Amino acid sequence: MSFAVHTFETHPDGSNTAFAFHEHLGEGQEVYFLAKFPAEFDAARISAETIFGSIVDALKFDVRGEAGDRFEDALKAANAQAQKMGFLRKERPDIVVSFFDFQTLYVATSGEGQSSLIRSGAVSRITEEINGTDLFNNLLSGQVAVDDVVIISNKNPLEVIPASQMGEILSRENFDDAVSAVRHELTTRSSMDLLVTILGIGKKSASGAAGFLSKMVSKMSPSSVDTEPVVSVPKRVLEEAMKEDKVSVTREEEMILPKRQKPEPVVAQSQEELFAEQEEIEEPGIEDDFEEEYASREPGALAVRLAEIRKRASQMTLKQVKMAAGGVLGILILVLGIRFLTSFETQETSQLREQLGIAREALQQADTFLIQGDRASAAELLAQAQQAAQEVLNSKSKDYRSDAQFILADVQEKQLQVENAKKVQPQLLADLATQNEGMKSLGLLDLRGNLFAYDENTVYKTVRNIVEKGVSVSEKTNILSAAARVDQSTLLFYTDAPQIVEFANGVVTPMSTADTTWKQGIDIQTYNKYAYVLDPVENQIWKYERQRSAYTGASSYNNGADLSRAVSFAIDGSIYILSDDGTIQKLFRGEKQDYSFRDIPSTPFTGQNIKIFTTDEHDYIYILDPNNARVLVFTKGERFATYKKQVLFSLPDARDFSVDAAGQKINIVTADKIYEFSL
Repeated sequence: MSFAVHTFETHPDGSNTAFAFHEHLGEGQEVYFLAKFPAEFDAARISAETIFGSIVDALKFDVRGEAGDRFEDALKAANAQAQKMGFLRKERPDIVVSFFDFQTLYVATSGEGQSSLIRSGAVSRITEEINGTDLFNNLLSGQVAVDDVVIISNKNPLEVIPASQMGEILSRENFDDAVSAVRHELTTRSSMDLLVTILGIGKKSASGAAGFLSKMVSKMSPSSVDTEPVVSVPKRVLEEAMKEDKVSVTREEEMILPKRQKPEPVVAQSQEELFAEQEEIEEPGIEDDFEEEYASREPGALAVRLAEIRKRASQMTLKQVKMAAGGVLGILILVLGIRFLTSFETQETSQLREQLGIAREALQQADTFLIQGDRASAAELLAQAQQAAQEVLNSKSKDYRSDAQFILADVQEKQLQVENAKKVQPQLLADLATQNEGMKSLGLLDLRGNLFAYDENTVYKTVRNIVEKGVSVSEKTNILSAAARVDQSTLLFYTDAPQIVEFANGVVTPMSTADTTWKQGIDIQTYNKYAYVLDPVENQIWKYERQRSAYTGASSYNNGADLSRAVSFAIDGSIYILSDDGTIQKLFRGEKQDYSFRDIPSTPFTGQNIKIFTTDEHDYIYILDPNNARVLVFTKGERFATYKKQVLFSLPDARDFSVDAAGQKINIVTADKIYEFSL
C-alpha cells in the first residue's frame, strides 16, 4: 500500500520543538511519528529521537506475535524511556504515533495529540480522551483502504476547519492541491501553532513526502498507487523448482512475481501443443487468463512455467521465431506510440511544471532551515520559491495557476515566520467622528489609561468608547506635536507659533519661556520636569526646564548626532532619534553613543511618517511604520536595538500610536478612529 505524505507547521513559535519522523520497517509496515514539545522544554530533540528510536527498535527486532502486540510492546518501551528521562514530570508533550501494518492502522497519542480518518468525505476522529500516568496510555486500531486520508497533529485542526469542510477538501482529486488548501485555511483562520501530517493512502502526489521536516529519520519515495502488493519469491521455493525441473529463473522474473498459492505440477507437452499454447498467449486478452490461471498458485509456479516455455520455445523453427518477434515488435511500437501521444506536452507546459517543482522544493527546504533556526537561509529559499511561482503566474498559460497561487500563499506565511511577524485584527475602540465629522487626527497620547486624540487645533478625551467634546488648544496656530507629563497629569502641545501649550483638567494654558521666543522644531517629548524639542534644521535638541509658572530658556542638548533627517524621537533617560532613512541614534547626557539597529527585517521602514516610542517603563523600542501597516518591536540594549518581532494590523491610514505601560496593548489612531490590539 502506497502513501502520499505532506507535513507542515503553521505559526511556529520559533522554539524548535516540533518533530516529524518516518521509518520504513518492511513490506507493508510504516511508522509515522509527530511530536510537539512545550516551548521551554529542555532537550526536546533528544527526547523525541529517543522515544521514536525505542518504538522503531522494538518493532524491528521483536518479530514475535501479531502486529498489534508488537506495537503495544513498543509503546511500553517508549513509556519506560520517558520515565527514565524524567520529562513526564513536566508539561506533557503532544505526540501521535501511527503504525501501518498493511490495511491495519494502529494509533497511540500523548498530550493533545490528535488523529482523524477521512473516508468518502466523512471525517471520523480516531483519538479519544487520555487518562493515565504513562506517556502513552491508549492504543487504537482499525482498517484503512485506498483513498482514505489520515490526519495526525499536535492539536485538533477540526477546531479551525469544520469536519464537513475538511472532508470535502481532502476528497478532491488532486491530493497535493487539497493539502495546500487545508494548509492555507489553517494558516489564515487561526494563529494556533499546528504541526500536521496528512497521509493519503493510495493517493498520487507529485512531490512525494512533501513538506516533511528535516528531522525525519527517513523519507518516503514519491508515492505511487498500487492496487496489489508486489513481493519477491522466497528463495527456497525457487531453489526447489530449479532443482526439480532443471530450469533457471532470471532475476527479472523473480522480482515481478505476484504472491501466489500452492503450485500445480508442470505437465510435459508436445512441441505442437507448446506452439499452440504460445499462440494463444500472444492473442489479445489471453495474457490475463494466463495470469489468472496461476493467480491461485504458490510463488515460483509462474516462474517455473515461464522458464519451461522458454526452454521448449527454443526448439521453434527460424520462421516461427521471426513471426513471433515481428508480432512482439509491432505491439511494442504501438504501445510506445500511444504512450508518447498521451504523455506529450508543450515545451512551455514542461517549463512551467519545472518552475513549480523548483518552487515546491525551495519551500520545503525553507521549512527545514526555519526549524533549524537559520532564518537567513530560509529567507533566500523563500525568495527563490516566490520567484519561481510568480513566473508560473506571469505566463500566458493557465496551467498550474492554482498550484502557484497556493505556493505563493505558503511563501507569504513562511516569510512572516522568518521575520517573526504576526497579523492582528485591530478592534475599534472609539469613533472620533461622533464629535467631529471632519476629524483629521494628528496624534494620540495615553495619560493614566485615558486616550487623547488631537488634530491641528483641538484635543478630544476618550474614556474607552466614549468620546468627549473637544477642547480648543489654539485657534490662531496649529498643533505640530504633543507629549504627556504623567507625574503632573498634564499634556504638552507644541504649536507652530512656536509655543508650548499645557492642558490639565480641561484647562488650556499657553506657556512662556525666559527666551524672547520659543525654538522652532517638529517634535516634543518630556522627561521628569524637562521638555525637549527636536529641531533638525538647527541640528539640535532644545532642552527646557519647567519652573513654577514658566519655562527656562533653551539649552543645546545634542553633541555629535546628525539630526538633519530626524523625524521622531523618544526618551527613557537616554534619547533615541529616528531618521527617515530608518536609522537610529542615541544620546546620553547629550553625547552621541555608538548605537544602531540590529537584525532588521527584510522590508525597510522609511519615510516622514515613521514614529518611535519608548519610556523608562518599557524594555522595548516600538516603531510605527504606517506605509507598511505595522509596528516593529526592538529589544533595548547598550549598543544595539535588536529586532524582536513585528505586528501587521491592516489599517491603511495609521497616523500615531501609543503603548500601554505593561507593553501588552497598542492603540492606533487613524484620521477619525482609535483602534486597539494586543501584542
